[in-house]
Amino acid sequence: MKRLLTIVAMSLILLVSCEKQVEDTTTKLVINSETPFVVPFSGGECTIEFTIKNPIADTKLKAVANAWWISDIEVYDNKLTFAAQRNTSGEERTATLRLTYGDIESLIDIKQGIKEGKYDFDIKATVFGGEYYGMASSDNFNYFVQLGNAEINENNDVPDGIYYYFDIYAKYRGGDNPILPNGTYVFDKSGNCPVGCFDAQYSKAHFNDENGNPTTSFVISHGTVTVTDNRFEAEVTMTDGTVHHIVYEGELSVPSVVYSPEYGSKLTSDLSFEHNNAIVRMMYYGDYYETGKAHWSISLMECQNPIDGDYFSIDLITDSLEDTTDSVLGTYTAASDLELKENCFIAGMIEGAKYLYSWYYVIIEDYVDQSQGAPLADGTITIEKDGNSYIVTLDCVDDNGHTIKGSFNCLNCEFYDRTQM
Repeated sequence: MKRLLTIVAMSLILLVSCEKQVEDTTTKLVINSETPFVVPFSGGECTIEFTIKNPIADTKLKAVANAWWISDIEVYDNKLTFAAQRNTSGEERTATLRLTYGDIESLIDIKQGIKEGKYDFDIKATVFGGEYYGMASSDNFNYFVQLGNAEINENNDVPDGIYYYFDIYAKYRGGDNPILPNGTYVFDKSGNCPVGCFDAQYSKAHFNDENGNPTTSFVISHGTVTVTDNRFEAEVTMTDGTVHHIVYEGELSVPSVVYSPEYGSKLTSDLSFEHNNAIVRMMYYGDYYETGKAHWSISLMECQNPIDGDYFSIDLITDSLEDTTDSVLGTYTAASDLELKENCFIAGMIEGAKYLYSWYYVIIEDYVDQSQGAPLADGTITIEKDGNSYIVTLDCVDDNGHTIKGSFNCLNCEFYDRTQM
């Protein structure tokens, strides 16, 4: 019986194998991408893959969409691409892409959702760097910051690199080892580079492709940078509507590219003076340096027209926030701008081509001649009052060891409140 069944089975196999196989020559359009096809809410270029089985000679695939937010449809041998607009409607939306190949038609449903969460790009930066330019391009201190997820090099061309740039302007000098100062910096496109801003011209972002080429570039529309100890956080909106959140945690070191001469003083010998008919101009800036005390700028010169001779510009930090001229009375010792304290004058210095803080100059017919200047690098300055006159006595040295000693008896005092500007 078993032998009989085996013979029957073999006979059936032979019969089947002897039947002629019919080849399927039907033309078919097969969609290889998952459908419905989902477009990200941010839009961009999309790709749908397909296969044409048994293609027809001289026949091309055609594609058309029924929605305004789909455009730039391009058809290739085995794929088609299209551009989708960002979905700002606040609601999920749908469209249909109709493909035709000869008499064959295929409809592809397309869906586009809305943004989930606050940010389009939430970036945890792993690299931080840049350059400190001092006052090279403005009257405020410039920190050009670069950060992202890849090595910073001359061209920032690391494959798949993400790079952000912020051109920040602060009120605090960087010193020999600049650290980005704490504070809040707001996007500004005025071109004036005010304190507390990041400037539009050089603030931007780009994402690289697998070859290191910047394929996606972003232009900032508005935003804010917040800097605290060892933490940089930016929230910016780009002109394409995307919202970017970038955070870096670590040392915020920005190497200096500023060259400063060894000495700023132009004196060749000690300086002494005695002026008994002088003017003092006192300019009040409030708590400009956020020390809890007042910052004053004091100018001393002889009372004559035109003004000629010795001229001093001095930056003081008093022991209160009072805005009266008598609140500046006292003795002040030199302090670095990086170590401010009450009852100090800010030591003069030169950074790059800028003369900063407390200096001696010469006035020639109302013109301040910096070529004959000298920084007040150390010493004491005392301000007293005798009746209606203010007496300012200087016992200082420049940055090359020359003494600068003398006094101004100021019969005229001018007061300006710069906090009202």
